[in-house]
Amino acid sequence: MLRRLRIILLLLPVLLASCRWQEAKDVIATADSLDQTEHVIYDDTAALGQTIRRLDNPVGRLLMNNTLGKAHYYMGRNLSLSNHIAEAAEHYIAADRLQIADPIYRGRVNSCMGYICAQNNSDSLALIFYERSKEAFKESGDEWRYAQSLLNVSLQTIELHQFNKADSILRIAQTYHLDSAYQARYYETCGLYFYAQRQYDSALVYFQEGLDYWRTKNDKCFSWLKILQIYYQINQIGSAVPYAEWIVANSENPNYCSNAYYILIENAKANNNVELLATYSHQRADKNRLLAQQKECYSLAHQRLQTYLSNPHPWRWVWITLTIIVVIYIILAIGAVVYRQRNRIACEQIVNLSVQLEEQANYLQKQERTSHYEKCLEKIRIKYPTPLTKWNNYDQLKTDVAPYLCDWLQALDQLGLTNKEKVFCVFTFVYPQLSAAALATYLCNTEKTVRVLKTRLVKKLGIPSSQLHFFLQNLSNID
Repeated sequence: MLRRLRIILLLLPVLLASCRWQEAKDVIATADSLDQTEHVIYDDTAALGQTIRRLDNPVGRLLMNNTLGKAHYYMGRNLSLSNHIAEAAEHYIAADRLQIADPIYRGRVNSCMGYICAQNNSDSLALIFYERSKEAFKESGDEWRYAQSLLNVSLQTIELHQFNKADSILRIAQTYHLDSAYQARYYETCGLYFYAQRQYDSALVYFQEGLDYWRTKNDKCFSWLKILQIYYQINQIGSAVPYAEWIVANSENPNYCSNAYYILIENAKANNNVELLATYSHQRADKNRLLAQQKECYSLAHQRLQTYLSNPHPWRWVWITLTIIVVIYIILAIGAVVYRQRNRIACEQIVNLSVQLEEQANYLQKQERTSHYEKCLEKIRIKYPTPLTKWNNYDQLKTDVAPYLCDWLQALDQLGLTNKEKVFCVFTFVYPQLSAAALATYLCNTEKTVRVLKTRLVKKLGIPSSQLHFFLQNLSNID
């Protein structure tokens, strides 16, 4: 009986880890399905964050590196779409370190990092990442992605004025005849090739040729921008004005709009139109403010990527040192065990048995305490399936929940938090499944306010945001 109990206790952590890993694999399987069939990015950041938290440990990184790497990639894409560029870069770095087995994902991760560097005008750094993505896509055998990566590399060589290399790559890219989006990008890249060399007539031909392949007005905005810049360079500002008007009407990109407004301002000056001049100046100032904010985000992300590229594995020496220490310790431990076995076999058996029994007793006691505590949380959720509006009053919340979480609430009260922060902690701990939007609703606040509240809270507690739930679990020494 004791032997069976021992086996069950030893296998229980493995079984629990397997369940958590399976849930993580299911989340990524859903994300992959949406990506491959509907071409949309899985946007459940709560599920992605939970997947990362479950797998971001030595065992998870070793055995589930592909799943963890994809979770970091999808989280990075979501953060990029919400303009949290620096945070997105951290996830791309984490994904790249894990070296996902699928070369398509490795290529996409490096392509995203290259794009961030390109937006910060760090063309040499962007070229490195784009070259890496090109090699990964070539390995994958995906022609469309490989051809697109050729254009990415060509763009950076153009920006670096490596025109011979750019010409060679464009000749290879010309051999691919894919969809209209690719053809449009190809002509656009050719236009940039000639534009960078101030061969404006040739550049204009390619930009105008590419316009026929773009499907939406928004897609055409960059080509329109380059066309109006060409007309401005050759002193035909009147021809540039219609393109500038199209850009401000069809684009949300602050960089495009800022350049377009500049042309409109110059035209207003030439026509002595004071009213239009004032209007365009104010509108350009608004876009420039947005552009400055955007550049700041990309600048911070670029710094992190630059640091990563200069030292991809900053903690490798620590792991090597720890490995050596562990190996030495194991050798010494084996030697000590052999020595003791020869001299005090009987005594060691008694000591080992005593230690094992004590460990088993502690483990059972811990499991019993954890089980009891989980039952208390389950009772709360059964009685109150969702948070009550009146619980925004911490005293009322404490009155309703104290019968189940008395010790936990006492520990919470000792943290020196405000009542609003305590309410947030209770909601987060008791209802971990709530999304950010749902949590904001129950707290009678906006999502932005709740994010600010959480940021202030974790800063006050001195912990990372991702560790908040774990911190709350351990308030009363409950794992």
